[in-house]
Amino acid sequence: MMTSTEYRSDSPAATEAFAAQWAHSLQPDTVILLQGDLGAGKTTFIRGLAHGLGITEPIRSPTFTLIHEYTIQQPPHLKGLPFFHLDLYRIEAPNQLHTLGVEEILERGGIVAIEWAERLELYGMEIPATQVYEVTLEAIDESMRRIHITHLGG
Repeated sequence: MMTSTEYRSDSPAATEAFAAQWAHSLQPDTVILLQGDLGAGKTTFIRGLAHGLGITEPIRSPTFTLIHEYTIQQPPHLKGLPFFHLDLYRIEAPNQLHTLGVEEILERGGIVAIEWAERLELYGMEIPATQVYEVTLEAIDESMRRIHITHLGG
């Protein structure tokens, strides 16, 4: 069953706070598919998620490395699992996804946040996670963002 939530954020700090709070509701083996234009706030949302998961390292978009891996510190039911941050902006062909090892990452049971997730759909890649969320960020104006979260299954 698909359910969805919408939140309006008036600042990057509010986006981070919302994502940090939402992170506590996540379960193991979750994939978060982030979509939105450049500058819509995808990395800001992921920074908030990471903060909510107790990750203290700086979160930067892995635009060139494509994947960053962190270890979740909280909440207790997620502690010790991996948190992956993927940025597929530079992916131009299906074989690049396979080279990255996306399938293996999705099998590790942690939380996987994917920027430019539409690249997966473009290449017909299956998402074998227990929980899948689509998070769409849309700039309404300079500071206001609409964050739409749809639970696609699990």
